[in-house]
Parts: sequence; C-alpha cells; structure tokens
Amino acid sequence: MKEVLLVGGFHEIIELCESIDFNIIGIYDNTIKESYLGYPIIGSDADAKNLFNVFGHIPIVVTPDDPTLRRKLVNYYCSIGYKLTSVISRKSIISKSSKIEEGVIIQDFCNISANSVIERSVKLNSCANVMHDSVVGRYSTIAPNAVILGRVKIGENCYIGANSTLLPNLTVTDDVTVGAGAVVTKDIEKSCVVIGSPARELK
Repeated sequence: MKEVLLVGGFHEIIELCESIDFNIIGIYDNTIKESYLGYPIIGSDADAKNLFNVFGHIPIVVTPDDPTLRRKLVNYYCSIGYKLTSVISRKSIISKSSKIEEGVIIQDFCNISANSVIERSVKLNSCANVMHDSVVGRYSTIAPNAVILGRVKIGENCYIGANSTLLPNLTVTDDVTVGAGAVVTKDIEKSCVVIGSPARELK
C-alpha cells in the first residue's frame, strides 16, 4: 500500500486515494485542526519545513482545484524537498500512448486519448475528456465534463470550466479561465476569462 501525504484536506481526493488503496499518513491544512475523516492533521503549510525530517520521505498530493494556489503550493513544498506523486482513478480510461507527468490528479471516469500529454500537477475532475494529441499545461485544472477535442494545446495555470468544449486544433495561452458551458472556437492568445457560445472575452 503506497503511503502519501495530502496538502489540503479535500474529501473528494481522500476518497480517491482510498479507492486506489493509497495509505494517507497525514494531511497538511491551514484551517482544519486535529483530524479530518479519520486522518491526522499533521500541521499547516508553515509547519512543513520543520516536519520534513519526519515526513519528507513520503510523497505528497496537492489537492486544491485553483491552479494558482496549486502552483504556489507545489513550488513551496518542492522547494523544501518533498516529492510529488500522482493519484489516478482506476475508473478512468488512459491511452497507453499518452504521457502523464508527476503530481497529476485524475478523478473518476476521465478519458485521456492517444498521444495526449498531461503535464505536471494538472488536475482532471470527474468525466473530463482530453482527446488525441492534446496537451494540458502544468497546474491547469479541467473541470467536470469538459471536452478538449483533438490537437488542442492548453497553456499553464488555466481553468477549463465544467461542461465547456474546446474545438480541435486550438491553442490556449497561459492563465486563461474558460467559463462553464463555454464553447471555444478560436485560439485564445492572451490571459483572460472567456464565456459563452461561441466563447468571448469577459470584459
């Protein structure tokens, strides 16, 4: 049974870890005290450095949905010396020709198609669909039921909202938020929020 630490007490990720027989040794959390769902809160982010000698050999799972927060936490914990591990649901379908980098979270019923790349510390929520030859950049979050069609390149630190669709052959730059239900029909070349169908920048 693989041992892990969670950065952030999030019940969805706790249940995901349990479903794949990961042993949660403890949780770092800034707001929850003592224990959560039966697992010990070992400290806050501020305690992570002092506790590295005790827990540093155990890989971490960084749980927050928010890409900016997740990037900040990944960089902070890795600078101390903690190592990332991925948590991947057995209920998801992942092509043998895809590439999954470290620190990735893939929840139930996701589909990762042929030759796709899921970069470091990406989070794919339930039923996210990443089709062939697509790239999801570091720290980005794909919300439930979002569809990334073929040969789409998503930059770093993006949030792709629930039930949104990105049409084939598009490029989305870094730090973009795609609103829930949006349909992206053309490249997004600057950091912004887009909404609607077809998606347009929110002023």
